Amino acid sequence: MSELKFGEKISLLNGGYVTIKKELGRGGQGIVYLVDLNGQPKALKWYHNMPDASFYNNLANNVMNGAPSSAFLWPERITERQKGSFGYVMALRPQNYFEFGNFLLAKKSFKSFQAMMAAAMKICNGFMMLHRFGYSYQDLNDGNFFIDPDTGDVLICDNDNVMPQGEKSGIMGKARYMAPEIVAGGIPDKYSDRFSLSVILFMLFYANHPFEGAKVVACPCMTEAYEKKFYGSEAVFIYDPNNKTNLPVRGIHQNVIRRWPVMPAELRDTFIREFSPEMLKNPQSRMIEQNWGKLIASLRDKLVICPHCGEETFIDEAKPQCMNCGRDVDVSRRLKLGLRTLLLTNGTRLFIDYDNTPDARVAVNPQDRNMLLLQNLTKEKWTAETPSGKVKSVEPNEFMPVKHGIKVGFNAANKGEIIINNQ
Repeated sequence: MSELKFGEKISLLNGGYVTIKKELGRGGQGIVYLVDLNGQPKALKWYHNMPDASFYNNLANNVMNGAPSSAFLWPERITERQKGSFGYVMALRPQNYFEFGNFLLAKKSFKSFQAMMAAAMKICNGFMMLHRFGYSYQDLNDGNFFIDPDTGDVLICDNDNVMPQGEKSGIMGKARYMAPEIVAGGIPDKYSDRFSLSVILFMLFYANHPFEGAKVVACPCMTEAYEKKFYGSEAVFIYDPNNKTNLPVRGIHQNVIRRWPVMPAELRDTFIREFSPEMLKNPQSRMIEQNWGKLIASLRDKLVICPHCGEETFIDEAKPQCMNCGRDVDVSRRLKLGLRTLLLTNGTRLFIDYDNTPDARVAVNPQDRNMLLLQNLTKEKWTAETPSGKVKSVEPNEFMPVKHGIKVGFNAANKGEIIINNQ
């Protein structure tokens, strides 16, 4: 095993070098060091053993092509082969980002459901861009994500196994996250990535593995043979409506037992479909990243601030009650935005487009507590047209009244209308 020392200089491919400052951590593949690159602090992953030439060349190509999106802690430089191994340079993880495993172990928690939705959206967008670039990740698991608990921003790490679609890195993936066809010996691709993505999203929302219920609890000792059964040939979703053999166990799977009934029904239905026996056997039918993004945006449209207790709650329009205090929530005031309906309650933030930055905030008129206002949180000017045809501008940070029939032009692509049901 090749270890590096403080002050050592490691030559980079195509010129330059990094200087070793200290060790940051280590794992099965290698050691991560804090290094100096031309006066900038960076991270260097240095492999315990020299991977083969094809791995090196693929990594060099990924460096040259650049990151698919800002979600990735992508390799920025690769070292020359030296000291019996090599490594690659990447940006440092900011201190306010924590490993996904900390959220699963309740060492960290999201500040809000809004932050949780933002994390899910960032993950989906990252893998959508990765696949659009023609890559497959091949080793998607809970160790690949650093998350800011306050904002939900995500950084995807360990990108050295990313390969062009159809090519094999030699890494099959991590147990519990591999698709059933990979457990059976198949080659990872974008379809197996999509299975792993579904597992990650389920764990993000419910803090429980989708296939770990009563059957796994009853296992006397987890062996490779049992892993192949529970996550491969005999995988059973814990909430499979047609197979009750692997239900969550009270006292052990409390997170999912508590969260499953309160999260929106369309999310539950999606996981039931994605983890059904039919879908497990048909990789090419799995939900694509764009559709996951649309679903998460739809969930976010149902997330409001309860006017009674001030907590976030998902609203079922058929039974609009707060999931925290149980009181009825007035959802008569809405913003119609194409096929979408955004519910307006005091304190709720609205996402007009599909990014993770809120575009509007609902507030109470200080002169009339019965009237709501809409604040422009963007850097662009809105237009507000009354039913009588009067048009006014709403500048950034300004407010406009929530009145029935007002048409709002947020930008060229997004125009909406305020609807108050009892008027």
